Formats: sequence, C-alpha cells, structure tokens
Amino acid sequence: MKSIVGVLFSFAVLIPFLAEARGLSAHRHAGESYQQAAARNYPRHIELVGSRPSTPDRIKKPLQKLDLKEIPDVGSLPDLENQFKYVRDTRFMADSHFPRRLTWMYPDDGCYARAEMVSQKIIAQHFTEPKKIFVFGNLSAKTTNAPGGSVQWWYHVAVIYRVGQVAYVVDPALNPQKPMTLTEWNKAVGGEQTKVQYAICSHDTFDPDSDCYGPLPMSAAQAEAEQSGFLQDEWDRLLELNRSPEKELGDFPPWL
Repeated sequence: MKSIVGVLFSFAVLIPFLAEARGLSAHRHAGESYQQAAARNYPRHIELVGSRPSTPDRIKKPLQKLDLKEIPDVGSLPDLENQFKYVRDTRFMADSHFPRRLTWMYPDDGCYARAEMVSQKIIAQHFTEPKKIFVFGNLSAKTTNAPGGSVQWWYHVAVIYRVGQVAYVVDPALNPQKPMTLTEWNKAVGGEQTKVQYAICSHDTFDPDSDCYGPLPMSAAQAEAEQSGFLQDEWDRLLELNRSPEKELGDFPPWL
C-alpha cells in the first residue's frame, strides 16, 4: 500500500513539471562552464525520475568517433539546399505584427525549438527524415545578431543530413546562406578552441533531456508553441542592435 501511495505521490508531484515542460535553455552565462550551465538549466523532474541512460548528453562522444553512416543520405546537395531555403524563408509562425520565419536572428537560445520545427516541416514536404545532431561543451559562436558579437551555449542542436561521405547541418542561425558541412559547423560553435562532444539522435529528440533513440514525437501545435516563445525576443534583439525588425523580419532579411 505504501508503495502505491508513493507512486501516486510522485506522479502528482511530476504533473506540474510535465505540463509546463519546455525545452532546456541552451544559454551559457559569461564565465560559466558547461557543467555549471547544464546543472542550472536541468529541470526539477530529472531529480525525481532519474536521468535516462540514452539521453544525448549521456551518449555524447568526440567528433572523430561519430558514425556518419547513421545520418540519412539525401543523395543530392541541390535538393538539400532547396529544403534549407524552404525552412529558412517560409513564414510558418503567426504573430501580432505579421507572419514570421523561425527565429534565425535570435541565436542566444531556442535552438531546440528551431530544430524541431525544421524537422517537422521538412518531413511534411515528404523529404527524407533527418537526424538531429547535439553538441555539448563550452560553446561560443560568432554572430552579428548579438550585442557582443558572439553567443555562448552549453549545448546546441540542429538538423543533419548526409550527401555521400559528407555530413551537412541545416542551421541558418549560424550560416543563413547554405547548409554547413559538419566540419564547418564544428568550427562555428567553437569546437576547434575547446573540447566538445556530439550525439546523433532521432529527429524526434527534442533537447538533452529527451531519449536519443526512441523519443515520443512532439505535436505540431506544441512545436509551434515552443518556437513562438522566442518571437518577441528576436524582435527586441533587433531593436537592441538599432536595426529594423519590421524590415529584417519582414520582406528584407539580411541574407537576401
């Protein structure tokens, strides 16, 4: 009887956390280590249910040890570039100002929400199902879309494909012009300056607290809700940079 009561109590405690679950923030404060940022961002429910053994951060490994054969081969770089432009430019999001693209100009956070939307929208186009690639460490990326010229993360995630022997990452937040090779992406997140580790996971893996191999899929409505939470941040960021959100988030994005 006590064990049943205990299970019911634990479930009752978990409900508020699960109902309000959001992706784990990727932001790392200045001077904060990967370990410190990870501990600060992990939600309380992990302490209650225990971290699963196959989450991305538990199976991560050095870049050189990744098995690129796990990544889907799309066969044609032009086809991949067309999908890249589709998810970069399409205004999927409803907003009070006007329909919005994904938050490519707010690189500080929300990579998990962008990657989920990219995955869902590409699959809806009947393109090959992608994988997601997670990178962990004291990450730092140069960008013109942050006041100091760079952003810091403890993890980052994006959609990944392969064309022959070359892996390509779909991440317009870091390069809005074209898909990046995995080598280029590693350099862009600071992988040549600090020790980082990677995990290749299912396209349904949402954040570092999700199962890497058999996660539950997220609904389209929830994915849009996750991304919508960063629309105002992106708008405010451009104002902070003395740029025009009406122009750049509207018909004249910088990459065009």
